[in-house]
Amino acid sequence: MNFTQLRCFIKAIDNSSFTIAAERLNFSQSAVSKNIKDLENTIGVTLINRAHHRISLTSAGKHFYHVARNVVDDMDYTVAYLQSQKNDPETLLRIGVCDTPLEQKILPIFLRKLRESGSNLNVQFIFVLNNSIGELLNHHVDLCAIARDDVNVVADVKFKPLIKGQFVLACPKGSPLAEKSLISLKDLKDTNIFLLDPNSSLNVQMRYQDILINNMGMDHIKFVQDFLAMDIYVKAGWGYGVLPNFIVDGSAKEVTYIPIDYHDISPYGIAYMESFTNESVLKKVVSILRETIKEFAPDKN
Repeated sequence: MNFTQLRCFIKAIDNSSFTIAAERLNFSQSAVSKNIKDLENTIGVTLINRAHHRISLTSAGKHFYHVARNVVDDMDYTVAYLQSQKNDPETLLRIGVCDTPLEQKILPIFLRKLRESGSNLNVQFIFVLNNSIGELLNHHVDLCAIARDDVNVVADVKFKPLIKGQFVLACPKGSPLAEKSLISLKDLKDTNIFLLDPNSSLNVQMRYQDILINNMGMDHIKFVQDFLAMDIYVKAGWGYGVLPNFIVDGSAKEVTYIPIDYHDISPYGIAYMESFTNESVLKKVVSILRETIKEFAPDKN
């Protein structure tokens, strides 16, 4: 078993095609097929179902895929880190993000300001929504943009706050609740509410979602997989969405975000391992992010 075999296997599954995998890897299709077949022969099980020019994972393949993906990712992260250390210890900075609407807006501004500051940092953003702390603890990222609730239980993780946390209600423009200045539980009675799926929600989201369910029941509550799905339903006028203010893009024209009458929640900010010793880099990143948030979303400070 070798990394070429693992890469061929992963690329074929990611693209549902040996042909596309070969193009992505700059291999011949026969080379990709042979590497995967050699991998299966080595471990003694069939990983991929091959039928009618379509491929799918076997039960064993589904388990092996996740393990192989972690192994290859770990190696890629390690090689990138060691190469950056060899060339310049301060050039590569890996920041874990959740790809929220707010981050999509502020991160390009952050990068521009970072470049304008004269920094030689090479920033790499890594999507970490479902395993942000794990990615930090495994040193796959150096810093992580996250809510503080998700790091409180880990002694070795430190936190710098950026945005004061608060729940908001996403309202379709022109809807009755969009005219309010503050939303109460009473306002939400008998309205259709969209909540984030518990399996994909931030810890800070879960407690208030439980309160809503206990007070409203499930008749008017529906769960969605992610922020994008919630945004689509709200814009379509199918109901209202409940989410933290540090997720939303407040500049969106089709949706109005109204504060919910609920105590302040965990802030959003930058988490990092206690062993992260480059204080000057941390200070610069946090400073420029705060400046960016102040420029783009002053109400979130």
